[in-house]
Amino acid sequence: MNLSIYEKGEGKAILLIHGFPMNASIWNKFSARLSSSFKVISVDLPGFGGSPLLPGQFSLEDVADVIIKNLKRKEISQVIPIGHSLGGYVVLAMVNKAPELFPGFGLFHSTALADSPEKKESRNKVIEFIKKNGGKAFTSNFIAPLFSNSEHPDVPFVREMNMKTEAPTLIAYLKAMRDRQDKLDLLESFKKPILIIAGAKDPGIPVSSIHEQSRLSSNVTVKILGDQAHMGLVEDVETTSSIVYEFVSNCYN
Repeated sequence: MNLSIYEKGEGKAILLIHGFPMNASIWNKFSARLSSSFKVISVDLPGFGGSPLLPGQFSLEDVADVIIKNLKRKEISQVIPIGHSLGGYVVLAMVNKAPELFPGFGLFHSTALADSPEKKESRNKVIEFIKKNGGKAFTSNFIAPLFSNSEHPDVPFVREMNMKTEAPTLIAYLKAMRDRQDKLDLLESFKKPILIIAGAKDPGIPVSSIHEQSRLSSNVTVKILGDQAHMGLVEDVETTSSIVYEFVSNCYN
């Protein structure tokens, strides 16, 4: 399967993987700040943007396989993946499968933990809601609570992006996220740099859980955004892109 992949700039490679239920355009401003020094690659995950959905019910490991195959097809042998939310779960699956491809990786408002029982039940309720009411009934109201400022000027842009995602894609990824395993062992075993960017106001990922994960390895660097929730890549592009720039530069040095 060929995915929609976008490239800006030249040099050492960064791979940006979007969250749920977005697409690669969420990174437009972010990648523009990095592409003067790096080759910045962004991808539409299967079923989002211009990429076709995987058939049947798939796992995040299946998604990781597809991305790795696309990278190899483009002869990209070394890249640092940064994954936002769902994208972070995909990054963990990719690194777990092929650690030799990655000089480091970053989780951006994401976690190596599996869903709690409460979160699994919440995903099941969303699945039933979408089956009953359609995808747009969910995506039209999904995004504003993830911003620290619900009146941020980019909220409409993100909402419109989300509303383009079809119900089958939403349901398939909700199931895949619900059923994923934790990757705490990867945080312990990976011997290269790991970055975790977290929002102090994130409603879904407590900062305390990020600090607990960071204690698993001395290779983990944690950056807490005191004024951000779950959308720091949009709300504070300057700060977050600078964090990623410094991390990637150190990985490649």
